Amino acid sequence: MTRELILTLIAVVGLASCATAQEEVPPTDDAQPPADSVSAGEATSEDDPHVSRTRSASTLSWEELSVRLVGRETTQGLQIDVTTLDDDAIALAAPDIYAHLTDLKQRIPAAHDFRAEDVEEMTPLLVAFTGFEKEISFEPTRLIIRSEGSTFYPLHVLPVSPKFDRRLVGLYETVYGIYLFEPGIDFFANLEFQYADLSSGGSWLRIVKRVQRAKARREAGSP
Repeated sequence: MTRELILTLIAVVGLASCATAQEEVPPTDDAQPPADSVSAGEATSEDDPHVSRTRSASTLSWEELSVRLVGRETTQGLQIDVTTLDDDAIALAAPDIYAHLTDLKQRIPAAHDFRAEDVEEMTPLLVAFTGFEKEISFEPTRLIIRSEGSTFYPLHVLPVSPKFDRRLVGLYETVYGIYLFEPGIDFFANLEFQYADLSSGGSWLRIVKRVQRAKARREAGSP
């Protein structure tokens, strides 16, 4: 075998090893759920006919069950995603998302010493705080709900991520917590989420419309 051929084989093996190493990078503990190219509250396949409809129109993605608040001014560098844990809504989620969110809800009583019936009466939400700066702080209890002239404050904020209680997120780091609000908040009402100078505006109504359309299609047996 010539010297030139040996060198060529060594170079090819080296490139293949590098490619394999990059593909096998494990996910971090605080990795976000799979993100589509569309942000929560923006057009999705349900709203935009030009977006590819590769999955069932009666199955909802994570983003279609969430609203997003993006930091500005005093909250620059902070992103907040609020995902509904309403039973009727997550029943329409893709199977892996449904399994994950249902598991989170079922763990609440045992993990936080609540009675199951008390948890069932309250209004649960999954909230994610993501950092886009080297380090940014957040105050969990500042997230509130406004609806039809009423203001709702979280009764309980339950950490899901181990680092949630630090109240700090680093660059591209995400931590999760489950929020329990008082019973009786109407999922189908015009809910507005506020945190400091951030507001979800009318984004929640988009979730309501997606859930209603997906439920109607599933009941009609449409794909």
